[in-house]
Amino acid sequence: MIITSLITEYNPFHNGHIHHIEASREVSGADVMIAIMSGNFTQRGEIAVTDKYTRAAEAIKHVDLVVELPLYNAVSFADDFAKGAIHTAALLNSTHVVFGSESGDIDDLKKVYGNLKRSDIKEKMTAFMKDGYSYPRAVNAAIGGDVFKGSNNTLGLSYIRAIDELSSTITPMTIQRVGNEYSEETLSSSRFSSATSLRKALENNRKDEAAHYMPESLVNAISSEGAVSNADIFNSLKVIITRAGISELKNIYMMTEGLEHRIKSKIRKHNNYESFINDLKTKRYTRTRLNRLMISILLNITKGEMARYRMPEAVHVLAMNKTGRSYLKTLPEDLEIITNVNSKNRNLIHREVAATDIYNVFSQSDRNDFNTPVIIRD
Repeated sequence: MIITSLITEYNPFHNGHIHHIEASREVSGADVMIAIMSGNFTQRGEIAVTDKYTRAAEAIKHVDLVVELPLYNAVSFADDFAKGAIHTAALLNSTHVVFGSESGDIDDLKKVYGNLKRSDIKEKMTAFMKDGYSYPRAVNAAIGGDVFKGSNNTLGLSYIRAIDELSSTITPMTIQRVGNEYSEETLSSSRFSSATSLRKALENNRKDEAAHYMPESLVNAISSEGAVSNADIFNSLKVIITRAGISELKNIYMMTEGLEHRIKSKIRKHNNYESFINDLKTKRYTRTRLNRLMISILLNITKGEMARYRMPEAVHVLAMNKTGRSYLKTLPEDLEIITNVNSKNRNLIHREVAATDIYNVFSQSDRNDFNTPVIIRD
């Protein structure tokens, strides 16, 4: 039996994701398709444009099971993001993981990963990163190529590394990413457009344009509920940062090299998120890295918490169809499968529950992990 997992954010769910699901089903020969999806906060340091339940409800029209990626992994660097996702895939007895990449060639990606394990390449990378190179740029400089020109290639490398380091038997596969670049803010001329461009369109209420690239039902849901973005969290961030002492900020996960002083000195000079981040960013501190840091500040994720964090042995199910429900019954009895959150099991996903409550402050939604049952699609 072939169990194929996809590691996703679906922020928002769009035509490119449908293509990814269909192509992954075909290339892997999947009997069961699972989406391991970030919750309400994402790896690129963004509050999700719409909540995890709305996104899961759309995804389950195309896959058999949607489960939540643990929060600590969902908002972390690529390697930790990938490790949590591969761990979750392994808990679900996945045989394959299929991801999109700019390369589209799994052998090339494996070859690069093999090179990055060499001591001489590691030394070169360390030197480049000390000089302020971003991780993908350091990889390219160290190996003398440009295979990691693209965020999906970078994540692909992390998935391969996670499978290796976790000694997993999961088979990694990749398909070529379609459409414009992930970070492209302008809507594409093809039927596939980047998540970034779609979020911009939805935030600006250009729903008719967005509907060309994503399910109309989702466009209508987001339009009705209101799109959420990092702009919405700025005032809360400003209060938190202004109130916090330097020592408190220093303990926030991903806070390095005295950045807390820079953040503290600049926060009161700005009245919106964009101008604040633009003032903070440098070659070393990219927008994405700063976005992640802001989410850690908002959620009060500390270095100590992350140091103590161990991969969970529970799986939080957000949505399933008949195939997914039947498959869950085949999994080991000692695997904690959470379909409805209650007082007895909430401690297993307490961080995800809290993150949803915080998300609701900005989305003005009343849907949480207690009053929103698992989505079942027949």
